[in-house]
Amino acid sequence: MSAIDTAKEIVRIGSAAGLSKDVIDLMEKKLVLLTDELTNLNRRIVQLEVENGQLRAQLHHSQKVGFQEFGGILWKRTAEGFEPNPYCKECTHHPVMCGEPPDFEPPLLWQCPHGHSAPFAGRP
Repeated sequence: MSAIDTAKEIVRIGSAAGLSKDVIDLMEKKLVLLTDELTNLNRRIVQLEVENGQLRAQLHHSQKVGFQEFGGILWKRTAEGFEPNPYCKECTHHPVMCGEPPDFEPPLLWQCPHGHSAPFAGRP
């Protein structure tokens, strides 16, 4: 029986019955049940508030995984930072770009397989 149902039953008993000893004892038992249920609900609310705070803290400290635009190209975020090569912002499927010429570190120019290019502007 829910707390609301218990409260309604207490009101019904009080309005429909006389105030005999049996009725008063029954109402006391119902009030004890109601009080216990409300205490349990309050405990659960506190637990949920603590859990909510912990989840919010985790969410605040976690980094989003996905693309971030920087220097005219897209960098894919990972849990540890960013992938080593960026992705083409202009291509629909965002292919991985390679550094040109490949023997320079860092590359002077990023280029995608479809010919789009962007100058190396650092990393996010």
